[in-house]
This record gives sequence, C-alpha cells and structure tokens, in this order.
Amino acid sequence: MKQDLELFLKRDAFKDNYTIGRLKFNGYDEHNNIIEDNKLLCDTLEPSKSTRMLIPTGKYKVIVDHSNRFNRDLPLLLNVAGFAGVRIHRENTSKDTQGCILPGKNDKIGWVSYSTQYEQKIIDLIHGYQKCRITIS
Repeated sequence: MKQDLELFLKRDAFKDNYTIGRLKFNGYDEHNNIIEDNKLLCDTLEPSKSTRMLIPTGKYKVIVDHSNRFNRDLPLLLNVAGFAGVRIHRENTSKDTQGCILPGKNDKIGWVSYSTQYEQKIIDLIHGYQKCRITIS
C-alpha cells in the first residue's frame, strides 16, 4: 500500500447556481500506465458561492467510510468548519448536493456526467493509500 495521496480541487468557474472545479491527484497508476503527478482526474460540481455552501478552502483529511444517507461507502472530508458529512459522491447537478463534491465530466452546462464511474474511481484510488488529504483552493 502506498503512503500518502494528495488530491487537489481547484475551483475555476463560479456560476450563479453552481461552481465547477478540477480534481487532480498525485501518483495515480491507471491500466499500468504511469500518469505524472497532478494530472486531471475529473471535473467537480458544487453549489454556488452565493448560496454559502462551498467547502472552505484549505486542506482536509479524507477517509472512506459507510454513509448511512447513501447506504454505501463514500469518501468523507474530516473536520470541515461549519459542515458535517461532507462527501464526494455521485449525482449530476448542484441541486443534488448540499455542499458535497460531485465528481464527473462537465460536458453540459451545470451538469456532470459519468458521476457513478468517477465516484468509484476515486474510492478505488483512495483505498490504494494509507492516508489521503484534499487541498481545496
């Protein structure tokens, strides 16, 4: 098992009803092809900044544990000030989240596609490391 995984979420588009970002990572090895550090993993969707639901910028420990709400194992960001139960989970629009990070491909306005596949890819990635942190900027 590898030592540490660093995820990086950089928000780069603040819209009226949602915020789009890019989730990158270090040291991911997919299909036996080494991907250099900090290559693109996926797009993300969050509520808009105007709704005051954005996760505060900073660095957070991430674990995968069972979510009673979603009835499956999901990534959980720990010790997020003012928030409880911040997850990375599959859904498609900012209406589907109350401050969580929705992974996918931003191929339609205000929407991420392939969210189920990206959720599983992120879970599998985290399971390959002893520790995981995410930096949000």
